[in-house]
Amino acid sequence: MLPWRSWLSEGEAVVDLLQVVVDEAAKAAATSAVGAVSTAGRNVVSLLRERLGTGKSGKDTLSSRALAVARADKEWADRLIEAVSELHAENASTATAGIENFRNHFAILADPPRTGLKLIVGPGGSGKTELARQIADRVQEDFPSGRVEVPLARYRDGDEFDAAAVKRYVLEEFGIPRGEIPVDDEQLDRQFLSVLVTRSFVLILDDVRLAAEPALFTRFRTSLVLATASVYSRELKACDPTAIELSGLDVEGARQLLVDFCGKVRPLDEPVEADQLIGLCDRMPLALREVGVTLAGRAGETRPVATLLDEYRATGVVDAEGAIQDSMRRTFARLSDAAAEACALLAEHPGGFFTRATAAAMTGDPKVLDELIAAQLTVQSGDWYSLRILVGHYARKLPADRDAAFDRLLAYVRDTAVAADFRENPRRLRTYVVPPKRTWELPVDHIDWLEWHRSLIGELVKLACLRRRYKETLQLAGAFEALVNKRWYWREFVEISDWAVKAVEADEDAKPGQLPRALMMRGKARYLARWFPAALEDLDRAAEILAGPAVGIADRRWRTLRASLAEFRGRFHEERADLLVHRQAGKAEIERELSEAARRLRLACALSMELEDGPALAIHPRMLANVLIKLGEPAEAIAVLGTMTAEGRNQARIEMVYANAYLALGELPEARARFGSAWNQLVSQRATQYAWELRELQARLMTAERDPGAIEVWGSLAYDATQLGHPRADRYFTALESSPAGRRP
Repeated sequence: MLPWRSWLSEGEAVVDLLQVVVDEAAKAAATSAVGAVSTAGRNVVSLLRERLGTGKSGKDTLSSRALAVARADKEWADRLIEAVSELHAENASTATAGIENFRNHFAILADPPRTGLKLIVGPGGSGKTELARQIADRVQEDFPSGRVEVPLARYRDGDEFDAAAVKRYVLEEFGIPRGEIPVDDEQLDRQFLSVLVTRSFVLILDDVRLAAEPALFTRFRTSLVLATASVYSRELKACDPTAIELSGLDVEGARQLLVDFCGKVRPLDEPVEADQLIGLCDRMPLALREVGVTLAGRAGETRPVATLLDEYRATGVVDAEGAIQDSMRRTFARLSDAAAEACALLAEHPGGFFTRATAAAMTGDPKVLDELIAAQLTVQSGDWYSLRILVGHYARKLPADRDAAFDRLLAYVRDTAVAADFRENPRRLRTYVVPPKRTWELPVDHIDWLEWHRSLIGELVKLACLRRRYKETLQLAGAFEALVNKRWYWREFVEISDWAVKAVEADEDAKPGQLPRALMMRGKARYLARWFPAALEDLDRAAEILAGPAVGIADRRWRTLRASLAEFRGRFHEERADLLVHRQAGKAEIERELSEAARRLRLACALSMELEDGPALAIHPRMLANVLIKLGEPAEAIAVLGTMTAEGRNQARIEMVYANAYLALGELPEARARFGSAWNQLVSQRATQYAWELRELQARLMTAERDPGAIEVWGSLAYDATQLGHPRADRYFTALESSPAGRRP
């Protein structure tokens, strides 16, 4: 198990959800005071006034009072929980169930479960997921926040379950932008709880194996959790002793489903034979689908069902598995040799999903995918395709040159990712071996391409390392940095950087500088996830290597790595200081971390100055100035900023630091001018990732200027952060409460 990853733990089960509920209720009351209120918000405020009166109090005080009442009055607490669960119903999941109209289990659908956890257990192909979707469809009007379906197999490694990845997926399904989801576990947990207690929804958990998996969601009493499982284990029975157990469809449902897939053939014209065929399939939906597809190809025959049964008897097909395999054999027999081989190769495509371009790269044939699509062997989702489950299982047994196919795919993705990296910034520090082809030629944005292919790149990094393709592992990991720097995919980069370190350590031909760089990048990913002990180990190892002489590498490049390490170590201590502030630690402890951050960043500036490294000198002084402002040294921060030259987005960021420094000094006209410059530049560049920081700076500046409109800006920030469930909402409410009274919307 990787120690920095967030797996389910017993600690998550003891979170006081009632505290989370009253916190969200208090936020709703606080934002309603500045005019940001919905019907659901008014209902919450009305409940609070019912028991707490109309007196003015801050968010935290109101939350404490509400918690005390809720603990003493269960009936009122239940009403408050229900009201809070509707606060963000307008931010409902837009996911659709994709019902295929399986005529399935009418008795269950007539009186479907509506609360808590309901397990649906049955063998593969028995229609578990489809039944869950139909139940969700029947009860959807009771759950205004929509529904979310989670394919748990994607987030499981053996018996280990990546809870953090599931939380991020669910948050995104509820419309939380990925860039607004915290990297570290502590803040991620807070956001997850805030978002889910303010929504009432149906959740479908597909392929549950461990009791801890549904436990992540069953805490939210106003939602319905439908979980499918292939094995009804003892621990799952403890979760739901009265699970729905499937062994196939109802007889009538099986007949109707067979008709759905038979095309022009009418199997019910041969009722006895049709029932025999359904019995042979054990009324299993997947088997019935395949048999239906086989029958559809026999349109025009006199008695197609009886004839197919005779063929089954002659070839020894006696059960559902045999019928499925027979259907697959018939399907593949109709394909060209090239299409059959392509199917065998695509069954091994990393991650299971492919685009036309990656399919062409892997198969070596840009046209063969069309034949697979025409044969209905694929499922499409946007620009991505996958093989149908049964098709993939069958195709994996077919002969094909899979090693050559992997090499083609690896080369294509590597070349394109590296080209995207160079398109973003040809001058940044790299230690990977640069391939000859590095010109971006695709008619799409290079960062968008990296983002669309991030999961595939992650899979290829791992597989390339396991196949001892260490050079390509480092090239892909290095190119991924362009996406991380632009769109903040640090959580994904934690695992990618771990494979990069493994690749360098295993590569006998590794280049000097590659190991310290890989360690530094993994260390950065870890400290941003606030796994500080592991991050410090990486940075210390990198420091030990770089303390030695430059051997086999240019001295300038060696010193550039040292400057980069100093930057990373400075940011490490700044992140620790920020966490201490969040946890309300002592001033001396916080200042100790900030002082160490400043010392490291001064070293980074000095090394970059010696090297006359322009790109670094456009970054390191700004980082140092930020820390100096936090240390209460704004005048020194301004002096440091005066040594910088930068352009584009970096210049706008420098203007923001200037504005913060002048604001700290009380020089408001200069602060206002710098803020205006930063605002105009970032708006013209459409650099939305700094929107929160810029709006917060605006609010602090207006507060210092005694502008009565400051309360509106703080209220807007608090409301928007609350809508996202983001932990930063707390500091906005604190600022809102301390703002001078002003005009209301």
